[in-house]
Amino acid sequence: MMTETRWINPSILRWARERLGLSLEDVEEASRPLRRRYYTPVTAEQLARWEAGEEAPALEHLETLAEIYLCPVGWFFLDRPPEERIVLSFRGLKKGPEALSPKTRQALERFRDLARWTADLLKRLELTWEVRIRPREISPDLSKAEAYAEDYRKRLGWTEEKQQELGGDPRGAFSWWRRVLEDLGIFCFELRLNPEEVRGASLWLEGYPFILVNRADTEADTGRLFTLLHEFAHLISSNEGFICDLHTDGQDRNPEPFANRFAAQILLPREILRRRLQELGITNPRKTWSDTQLDKIRSPFPVSRDVVAIRLEEMGLAPAGFYEEKRQRWQSRQPWGRGGRRPKQEEQKLQEMGRSFARLLVRSASHPAFPWIDVSDVLGMKVERIQEFLRRAEEAEETAPPR
Repeated sequence: MMTETRWINPSILRWARERLGLSLEDVEEASRPLRRRYYTPVTAEQLARWEAGEEAPALEHLETLAEIYLCPVGWFFLDRPPEERIVLSFRGLKKGPEALSPKTRQALERFRDLARWTADLLKRLELTWEVRIRPREISPDLSKAEAYAEDYRKRLGWTEEKQQELGGDPRGAFSWWRRVLEDLGIFCFELRLNPEEVRGASLWLEGYPFILVNRADTEADTGRLFTLLHEFAHLISSNEGFICDLHTDGQDRNPEPFANRFAAQILLPREILRRRLQELGITNPRKTWSDTQLDKIRSPFPVSRDVVAIRLEEMGLAPAGFYEEKRQRWQSRQPWGRGGRRPKQEEQKLQEMGRSFARLLVRSASHPAFPWIDVSDVLGMKVERIQEFLRRAEEAEETAPPR
């Protein structure tokens, strides 16, 4: 039986929807599959009447809207929109955040909520969490990017031998680097993004570092690996709370070029690329490089086309603007990297949430104040299944291959 609510604020209903760029029809469409999770669907006509104050939604409808809008039900009863604790930075967007698709904005809100929930859990249960990096431990100086990258490359154990070992295994290379960064205390999440808009994001919140990597990256694991290290560069070179991986033509207005060069140098140092070009007999500058040539160059390495294009331009072997031109062309096509097998359903949640988050839940599950209901909501699974998730997380930790 539905319980009608008479004290909701229609303007907040409209604000919560518009902040994600959703139309009335988008909300109706998003509510349909939620029926499988026992939510009550809503229609565009119903929502229009609620936002106009002509009718009041039932509590069951508010729960559905809260799920879609990624917000607490309590927001709908406020007098005015709540102040956001974490401000989203969209420096690279020429037209502002409204240029992002609703699905991308929902994914960024989901990332922000996961970070906020994680920080709150650590605080609420008074847990310790070692973080072995800090904001602005290096400066985003483009001229120093390669020197910094070499330092971290050695410090984190990405030797030439390890690169050769994983060169033909992009998935293994991505998993290796994700584990390395998680061992530094970073929470690494995977969510589905539109790579034409945003490939990743990074966030410092209350002293805890977070990275978002695209689960649907155009180049699968090689693309995700580049994004992972790109966002790591942001974490250690920026004081900002939230940074999106956006491409712009303003080289001096944001740290994107620095992060690009840092990630490319770690994955494909100049001297290693030079040796590869000598092996192939293509050491002279060219006005253009075909995708086939880029693929041939990168074949022994777990790197994306982005990395090779960035390196060639930086080394003067490709003209200025070569990478940007290539990037725009790649993004206008359908995804061409398949990314290997699809994980089993039970593995997907661990892959999405990451080792650090799962390890935090395993550590805190025995605490008397462990919020089982909240964890159920965050993971999107029934409470009785959380124990199974924790068991699988422990097994994954025990069977993980050595670095």
